[in-house]
Amino acid sequence: MNPVLAGLREGLLTITYNSYLSVRRIQRRVVRPVELGVRVLVPLDDRVLLVRHRGGALPWSLPGGGVERGESPATTSVREVQEETGCPSEPQYLHGLFYAYGGGLTNYITVMVLAPRGPARPPVGDLEIVDARFFPMADLPTNLEIGSRRRIAEYVRGERGLCGAW
Repeated sequence: MNPVLAGLREGLLTITYNSYLSVRRIQRRVVRPVELGVRVLVPLDDRVLLVRHRGGALPWSLPGGGVERGESPATTSVREVQEETGCPSEPQYLHGLFYAYGGGLTNYITVMVLAPRGPARPPVGDLEIVDARFFPMADLPTNLEIGSRRRIAEYVRGERGLCGAW
C-alpha cells in the first residue's frame, strides 16, 4: 500500500478509536453499567504477550475484552487473544478475579493464564490494536497499563487464586 495512504488510514483509525473511547466514557456515566471482562496472561518462557492500543497515556496492556452473553471467561480469553494478537492459545488456569470502580462503571475482570500455540500476528489496520508482541517480563514497556503490570508481577511471584482491586 502507498505509504501516504497507509499513514492516512492509520491516522483516521486513531481518531475514530479515540472518539469511540470518549463516547463510551459519557455513556458509562449515564447508564452506570456493571461489566464482566477478561485480561489474559500469555506467558512464553520468560516473556509475556502484550497489546498496544491506539489511544491512552498507557497504551500497552494484557490482551482482553468483554465477556459476551452466553460466553465463559475462558472462551472469551481464547477469542480475545486470537482477535487482538493473532496468537492461537488454550486455557491453563484462573489467575484471579479483580474489580475496578470508576467513571460510572463497575467492572469485574477475570484474569486467565493461557498457553500460546503459535506466534503473535497482530492485526493490520485494526481500529483498536496497533501492535502485539511478546516482551521479556523483566523488561516491560514503561507505558504499560498499571493493572497489567501488577498481574504480571503476581504471575512472576507464582501467585494464583487472587481477588482484589485491579
